[in-house]
Amino acid sequence: MKEEWVNSSLTPAKHVWEMELQDELHVAGTDLVSNQFTTDDVTAIIGVSGSLEGNVLYGFSGGTAVAVVSRMMGEEVTTVSDEIGLSALGEIANMITGNAATRLSQIGYPCDISPPVIIEPSGSRFTTVGGPQIRVSFSSSLGFFTVHIVLFEKAAKD
Repeated sequence: MKEEWVNSSLTPAKHVWEMELQDELHVAGTDLVSNQFTTDDVTAIIGVSGSLEGNVLYGFSGGTAVAVVSRMMGEEVTTVSDEIGLSALGEIANMITGNAATRLSQIGYPCDISPPVIIEPSGSRFTTVGGPQIRVSFSSSLGFFTVHIVLFEKAAKD
């Protein structure tokens, strides 16, 4: 996986988080992990297709999910298991990935994204195709969340 593909997700993550949630977001770490993934308390999955294919998975702990939804709703919530709360988390993932897709297109990798799929509760195991994932851990005053990126170039048709 190319560095420019991963970097195309980092700036949008920071920008969307800060614009939508009025909170600073910091990269806490980046590492290469296997293609197997066990979901967090709430996980949003967005598919990528076009000249690049793969998935971007956004993992939120329960506390982070509640804090994010509370901030987005403008009122204190205690759970995110209802449709509105889960939709809010999906929308954050959608905005970040949409901005990343725009950046990728600008550097020669036009791609589309799918609507978010929300998986909850934690513990579901996924295996992504295309090789290992880049895991980026973020921190903010609302809590921690992770982004797993697995992208690969679509094979050219003969």
